[in-house]
Amino acid sequence: MINPHLIELNIKNNLSTCSFFDGVEYHSLLTSTSDRAKELAQSGAQQGTVVLAGTQTKGRGRLGRRFYSPEGNGVYMSIVLRPGEGQNDPGLITACGAVAVWEAIHQITGVKVDIKWVNDLYYRNKKLCGILAEGQFDSYGALSYVILGIGINMKRPEEGYAPEIDDKTIALSEINPGISVDYCSLCAKVIECFGRIYNELPNTGFLSVYRDYSCVLNQEITYEKEGVIHHAKAVAIDNKARLVVITAGGQEETLGSGEISLVRTVL
Repeated sequence: MINPHLIELNIKNNLSTCSFFDGVEYHSLLTSTSDRAKELAQSGAQQGTVVLAGTQTKGRGRLGRRFYSPEGNGVYMSIVLRPGEGQNDPGLITACGAVAVWEAIHQITGVKVDIKWVNDLYYRNKKLCGILAEGQFDSYGALSYVILGIGINMKRPEEGYAPEIDDKTIALSEINPGISVDYCSLCAKVIECFGRIYNELPNTGFLSVYRDYSCVLNQEITYEKEGVIHHAKAVAIDNKARLVVITAGGQEETLGSGEISLVRTVL
């Protein structure tokens, strides 16, 4: 049986020199790590507070989609953020998370994965990680806190993922079967990398990795706007992590958020 206190202690020991980190809770079962992180934030939890779960019954991704969180098969993490000036751009926070996970995976495994704008990591066209930033505003319209949720597939469940996503999903153990990734080490490395990148905002030097390993740039995509599907080519990522596209009609447009799909050529 997993001992939550040992996990918390191990992560704390790995992060003893990380100034961003402000404590961790590990739960065997939660509806959602983000739900628990919101409770903590509303009770005054400091920036850098981390919530982890062995499994989630109501994990969620973008647009209210379910984030499948099988027991003991992934990292399900949420971080409490209280952004200051220059840090409160949701797009940049999401991009910080993506690059932090990219760096953590690369440092631990040597593997370089792909980043799909705006919030996913992929390997060979299969989803490895999802990221979701959710902000809460006070009665004056000021950003009170942000919860950054991160879900990383570590190993494939014995019975596979949910049927609707099984062939679209990959786990770290499948990318490089010869490397065993320790749960606590991966969690600590993600937190460490994220804290370093986030603390350097508004410096956006980290976007070089976001661009270099983008699987979207120079690709044909579709996106929805006002209920209409548009075709375009992704040509750049600007310094606010927005996607610049050239539409089928030749117009340049900048996407700050939303869902895009790659148009893949069938050979």
